[in-house]
Amino acid sequence: MPALSAIDLAMFLLETPARPFNIGPLVLLRPPESFKGNFADKLHAKLLKRPPGPPFNYRFKQSLTHLPSVEPMTDPDIRAHVHRLTLKNATMDALLKEVCALHETQLDRSGLLWQFYVIDGLADGRVALYGKAHHGIIDGRTFVKAVMLWLTDDPKDKVVRALWDGVPRSSSATRERADMVQQLLSAGSQVTGALLSAAGLYGMFAQQGLRALSLGKELSLPYLRVSSAFDGALSPKRSYAYCTLPLTEMKSLGKARGATVNDLLLTALDMAMQQYLRKRGGTHKEPLVADMPVALAEDAKGGNQIAVLQFPLGKAGASVAERLAAIRAETSQLKEQLKTLSSDTVMLYTTIVHAVPLLMEMVAAQAAPRLSNLMVSNPFGLAGQPYLMGAAIELVLPVSVVAAGHKLNVTAVSLGERLQLGFLAMPEAVPHIEELARFTEQAYVELRDALGASVPAAEPAPIRAPRRKSAEASPKAQRKTIAKAPAARKRATPAKRSTRPASA
Repeated sequence: MPALSAIDLAMFLLETPARPFNIGPLVLLRPPESFKGNFADKLHAKLLKRPPGPPFNYRFKQSLTHLPSVEPMTDPDIRAHVHRLTLKNATMDALLKEVCALHETQLDRSGLLWQFYVIDGLADGRVALYGKAHHGIIDGRTFVKAVMLWLTDDPKDKVVRALWDGVPRSSSATRERADMVQQLLSAGSQVTGALLSAAGLYGMFAQQGLRALSLGKELSLPYLRVSSAFDGALSPKRSYAYCTLPLTEMKSLGKARGATVNDLLLTALDMAMQQYLRKRGGTHKEPLVADMPVALAEDAKGGNQIAVLQFPLGKAGASVAERLAAIRAETSQLKEQLKTLSSDTVMLYTTIVHAVPLLMEMVAAQAAPRLSNLMVSNPFGLAGQPYLMGAAIELVLPVSVVAAGHKLNVTAVSLGERLQLGFLAMPEAVPHIEELARFTEQAYVELRDALGASVPAAEPAPIRAPRRKSAEASPKAQRKTIAKAPAARKRATPAKRSTRPASA
C-alpha cells in the first residue's frame, strides 16, 4: 500500500470547504484547421479509453485501527471522472470563472481522487482542458511530470494519452514503507530515525527563534512580523488571473546579474505587490513574507516530496537592486540551511507549521496566525511547442491551492519561451486580481530596465487566437456530463530551469 507522508496525511485530515486541497492544470489548445468533426467530442471519447495509473488510481482509505492511507483501485470506472462541458460563446474571463467554480469544490473521497473536464464553446474556437487532483497524492513537481508524459512535441503524433496515465517514481520512493507519522507511533528500530527527525525539528525551531531575536541568521520563525497585506474574509470562493513573462530573456538577465530565474520572479512579484498595495492606500513597513515550496530528494516519502518554508522579501521602500539583493540573500540562505537537514525533518516541520493556522482557523478564523502574505511556487515546465491529438497547446496554466496561513497563491510553470504565472486568491483578500497580474508584467519590465544588463531582444508574444466579433459570454456552462477518457504519445520535453523550487 502506498505510504502517506506527514504532509500528505495533513492534507487529507485538515481539508475544509474553505481550504480544498485541489491542484491541477488548465490547458488551452487550438484544434488543427484540417480537423474534421467535433474535436472536443473525439478527444473526450479517446480519453475515456485510458485507464488510470499511480497516483491517479488511488483512493482514500480510513481504518479504526490504522492511520488513513491510500490504496490502488482495481479496474475503476472513470466515466464519473471525465466530463464534457460546453460553454456559450465564452470569453477567457468566463472560462476562468467556470474553472474557479470547479476548482472550489472538494473531491469525493469514495473513489478516484481527481476530476477532468473537456470544455468547448469558447468564442475564439479553442478547446480547454481542466483537471484537478487531491494534493495529498501528488505534488506540483510530479504533476508537471504527468503533463510532460501526457503531451507530445510531435504535431504528427495523434496517439492520445491521458493526464492520469501515471507517473513513474524511483523504486525507493514507490516501495511500501512506514511514513513519518507511523514512525513516531511505532516501536523498535524505527524509533531511532523518528527521534533523529524530531531532534532536527527542534533544532530548526531553535535556530529560527534565534533569528527572530536577531541572534542568528537562519530561517525566519513563522507568524512573526507578517503584515496584514492580502488578507480578507475566509471564503471557499476563488478568483484567478494569469500573465506571462519572457523566460529566455529572464535567464540571460539572471546570468548577467548572478541571479536565478526564481530570484527575478520573486523580485518582480514583490514590486508588483507593492504597487498593488500602494494603489489601494496600503502602507506596510515590514517586508512581505513569502511561503515557498522547495523540492526535496526524489526518494523523500509520500506523494509530496517538498518542504514549504517562509522568508521575507524586500523592504517597502527598497530600490530594484536592493530588493533583488535581499531576495537573493534569503533564498541562498534557505538552500544552504536545507543541506544540513534531513527530508523527514523539513517535511515534519512543514506539516506542523502549516497545520497550526488551519487548526486555529477551524475554531475561530480571526484568531488564526498569518504564516505569510502569499505562497509562491515554481515547478519545472515544458520546453518547445507541445501538442495533443495534433492540436497546438497555447497555454498550460497552473491552478493551485490557497492553503491556511495566507490567501494568495502564485504558481509559475514554463511553456517554451514563456513563464506562465497563475494567480489564485480568495476574492476579498485580493480584489481585482487581474490588476496584480498586469502589475507583475509591468514590474518585470521595470526590473529589466533598472538592472540595465545586456539581454537579447524580447521574445515574440505567445500564439493568440484570431479575433472574432465580440460575443457576450455566458458565465454559466451548459454541461454535458458525458464520460470519456485518454491514450499515449511521445512525451513533451521538460524545460531546463536554473532553480529547483517545487509547486505546492
